[in-house]
Formats: sequence, structure tokens, C-alpha cells
Amino acid sequence: MKSGDKKSGVKKSKRSVGRPTEKMGIDKEEILRIALKSFAEKGFGGVSLKSLAEKTGVAVSLLNYRFGNKEELWKKAMTLVGIKIAEEINDLFTVVDGIDGLEKLKFFNKKIVHTSAKHPEFQQIIVQEVFSNSSRSTWLVEELLRPIYSNMENLIAEEIEKGRIRNIPQAHITSFIIGSITTFFSRSYLMQKAYGIDSFSKEAVDAHAEYINELLFNGLLVKKE
Repeated sequence: MKSGDKKSGVKKSKRSVGRPTEKMGIDKEEILRIALKSFAEKGFGGVSLKSLAEKTGVAVSLLNYRFGNKEELWKKAMTLVGIKIAEEINDLFTVVDGIDGLEKLKFFNKKIVHTSAKHPEFQQIIVQEVFSNSSRSTWLVEELLRPIYSNMENLIAEEIEKGRIRNIPQAHITSFIIGSITTFFSRSYLMQKAYGIDSFSKEAVDAHAEYINELLFNGLLVKKE
């Protein structure tokens, strides 16, 4: 035994085999948001754990340890935002519980407009994934999109039953409402180049919310004879 070791009398603790040392001050949410932006920009196939490690400054081994494989990391990144959106919408419907159904639907539409502007990466990834059948698209629909859309779909069904909204199948109504809202943000570059509009400016977001409700309800409401 060396004199230095004998003098200290302190045993050095051994790190568990296979468990990478964690970077000091690692921010999981920040990593997930960086990952979300990367997946939105490049698509799932265009992102690797190595490229995310370079962007976040976190070793690939630690990303694997903390988040699992690339698909699990993708799911965690989408869940981070998806759960917040679902909670915000549930809170909205709690607040507006006692008001007229059509007014509730207008509030929901405005909420989705502002949510889409706030989380454009989330919407962009949805556009990429739900075009075809895959394990990720199935997971998205079951775990995130159904909870987000359920309040709206139930409300539409109630108003159709009352005879206040035209009896159009839910698939068409949901597609029309969500599509017309989110396209303005998912194609923000087109809006800027073709029309000189910043889709994410407060003025554009507020105006989009008003136009959506005006156009939708002129077409959805049952016309009185």
C-alpha cells in the first residue's frame, strides 16, 4: 500500500458497471425540447442519437441510459408537450363548463390556434407521422391525439344531436377544424414567402383564431329556414 493511501484511510467508491456518469446540471426537459425540434426539422429518420448528443452536449451513452433508444426518446419528447396540451384543453373545458355548447367549441378552436402557435414542432411532427401507418403514428393517435381531441368530438356529437350543427361525420369535421387551424403554422415558411405574414406574430395568431371561427361556423351551423 502506498503511503498516500495509508495516510488517508479513505476507500474510493466504485461506479456501478454500465451506468454512465451523469453530466452535472443535466436538464431533461431542455434535452427533450432540443430533440423535439430536431425531429420536427429533419424527421424521425434524419435524427440520430449521435447528432442529438452533439447538439445537447450529452454523451450518447447517457442519452441511452436516461431516455432509451431513439424511438423512446421521440415518444418522451412528444409526451412532454402532448400532456401539457391535453391538460390545458381539459382546464379550458372545466372553466367553460356552464356556457353554451357552440361557444365552448369556439373557445376550443381559439385554444388550438394558440397552442399550435406555441408548439409548432409538435404539430409538424404530427403532420409527418400520421400520413401513414407505423408504430409511431399508432402510438401518437392512441396516446396523445385521442385525449386532445376527445372533448371537441364529444361536444360536436352533442351539438349534432341537438340539431344545431350539420350532421357531418366526425372524421371530416375534425380533419377540417384541426387541419385548417394547424396548416397556417406548419407551413409558416410558405405564409412568409407567399404572403409576407409571420404566422407566429401575436397579430397573425389572434386574427387566425377569429377567421377560423367565422369561416367554420358559417359552414357548420344548421341554416334556419
